Amino acid sequence: MTTHVRKVRKARHRLSKVANARDTIKDFAPGTDVVGLTYGQFSLLDLIEATLEITGPADVTISTWSAGFYDVDAAVRFRDNGLLRSCRFLMDSSAKRGQATPGDVAELFGADSVRTSRSHAKFVLIRNDDWAVTITSSMNLNLNPRLEQFEMTDDVDRYEFFDEFVRSVWTDLPEGWVEDRKLPPANGLAHVEPDLGLEIGKVTVGQWGN
Repeated sequence: MTTHVRKVRKARHRLSKVANARDTIKDFAPGTDVVGLTYGQFSLLDLIEATLEITGPADVTISTWSAGFYDVDAAVRFRDNGLLRSCRFLMDSSAKRGQATPGDVAELFGADSVRTSRSHAKFVLIRNDDWAVTITSSMNLNLNPRLEQFEMTDDVDRYEFFDEFVRSVWTDLPEGWVEDRKLPPANGLAHVEPDLGLEIGKVTVGQWGN
């Protein structure tokens, strides 16, 4: 997969020790990034909810390593109150003690809403007619009282970079929970080739090199 590079934009930098997600991103707007450090007082799900309150109802993709039962139930509430037009989950395929499994998520949102692989990526895509938001973060869905970081932006190109990968995952992998510890194949996507630092010179054949 190639990397996404874009022009420098205006950014808001936030250190949030005690503030909630809503106050931390309250002036998030098109053309502005929010870059934050938190003390773990809110989760990725709290950040999603605060963002949806700004963007309005949207289609959401969540990539997470783990999800608490409470957090999954909260996502269901978003769906039922109209904030989620649709929701997809890309989750790590291993079961975690005390956490919701991909199977639990599939029961609530449908098997086709879940794909599993060997994954530690945490990102969120939020899209409607007016917004194309990408959130990248160290946070999982569940609350974790540790130093965490996040970056969020409304940028179509960055959104498409992640969404293209997600679309390939939905094509390449079976729906629901599959306890397969392989990485997503990302078939058909452009990717960075290694620079081996080798140069092939002129090759000659025959007894005298003619």
